[in-house]
Amino acid sequence: MKILDNYNNLGENRIALSVALTTAVIAISFAAIFIRLSGAPSLTIAFYRLFISLIILTPHLATQQKQIRLLKISDLTGMGASGIFLAGHFYLWISSLEHAPVSVSVILVSVHPVMVALAGYFFLGDKIPRRFFLSMALVLMGTAAIASESITAFTAGSTELRGALMALGGAAMMAGYLLVGRRLRQNLTTTIYVSGTYGIAAFLLFLTAVFSGTALTGYPIHEYLLFIALAIIPTLLGHTVFNWALKKVRASLISLLYLGEPLGATLLAFFILRELPTTLQATGGLIILIGLYLVIKNDRSS
Repeated sequence: MKILDNYNNLGENRIALSVALTTAVIAISFAAIFIRLSGAPSLTIAFYRLFISLIILTPHLATQQKQIRLLKISDLTGMGASGIFLAGHFYLWISSLEHAPVSVSVILVSVHPVMVALAGYFFLGDKIPRRFFLSMALVLMGTAAIASESITAFTAGSTELRGALMALGGAAMMAGYLLVGRRLRQNLTTTIYVSGTYGIAAFLLFLTAVFSGTALTGYPIHEYLLFIALAIIPTLLGHTVFNWALKKVRASLISLLYLGEPLGATLLAFFILRELPTTLQATGGLIILIGLYLVIKNDRSS
């Protein structure tokens, strides 16, 4: 957003930065709650979340014509790839909430730092500290604990395992999105980057909805209000602020702040949805969060 892109003109303001990042953590925690409160199909929710965000960003994008004209083919293809990953992330993760508890879904989708580290090692030549493997073992242990309960529920006729697998697929898509964004954000403004990515992702979701016969209209007014809330609160005040902050603080710190989402969403799910994780899910989730914290703590390259 223009205000965020011009933040440097105000000078470094640590308090403002801290308030912005704290607000972003709280904002993204509401995403799972809004989604669970909606009765619309996952494709519809994902499309409107991004489409409405793009509409809100359009006036700011119109002020950056000079930067847009300087875009390279590599920038455009990069935003295309980023949009594909983001569309896949939102569709899979939102779909997972139809089958799995909020705590299970948000914790499993948060394992993307491990996937980013592994992908960086195999494809980008990033170094991995030896301590990373202990962190990865903890994440795998926690995931196995949650999966074992999901499998038990699955054998009893529940679709919780399907939701858990979708959440992990959403994590993989988020990893791809972050890896592409890590390079693009070094040259593109926040507004141009997120607008291009959100626009491409929304277009892909729109096409998927049309070809699959998923309705995009005809919903009650409260559904559209939830779509607007998703666009403004967790997307613009959450993810977009984090994208802006990538030029202010280390990427490892942003990843660490993302760990606030599982904790915040679980608490909100308890108070709003009266949904409480089981003992095994809570234990597995705690192990995963410890492992993810160690992954990010050991990341000194960003």
